Amino acid sequence: MSKAYLKLLVFSILLFPLWCSNCGPHLKPVERGRYSDPQGQFELTLPHEGWQLISWKDVDLALWDPKEGATIVVNVTPLKEDADLATLTRHLLIAFERKQIISQDNEKVRGREAVKTVLEGWVERSEIKAEVYVVRGEGVLYDIIFWAPRDAFPRKVEQFHQFLLGINFLQPKGPQ
Repeated sequence: MSKAYLKLLVFSILLFPLWCSNCGPHLKPVERGRYSDPQGQFELTLPHEGWQLISWKDVDLALWDPKEGATIVVNVTPLKEDADLATLTRHLLIAFERKQIISQDNEKVRGREAVKTVLEGWVERSEIKAEVYVVRGEGVLYDIIFWAPRDAFPRKVEQFHQFLLGINFLQPKGPQ
């Protein structure tokens, strides 16, 4: 077992839950198996297979798989002007250290304009691979981020894609 993996394991088991334990917003049940954020920006189905809903200060939704060390984050922020999604994506990617962009493409997510970025980098001294979506709504921006240790990424990314397919954005689409 590599030293980096052991550090990630210690962080995942001991420190990450404490770091994320700040009281954050809670999801509201909408219907059987579907939930909405308290602000009414999105509805979704929570993934199964080991994912836990955690509180993370100033984040609308955070899910964590403690076995694999994978994380999904959804955050909705006001968009004060018609900013370029590529520029907004660059700002979001600042959180990743020593990042290497593997790909970046314009896509549609549930019919909305989005930029998808796949990258490798470091989070909290752990080497990760991430898939990041910045999605435009009317007056809001949806940041949807998935990351996992590089070796766990291929095992967890399909669950993330299923999660992404299950999101319903509740705000208008905005200019396309």
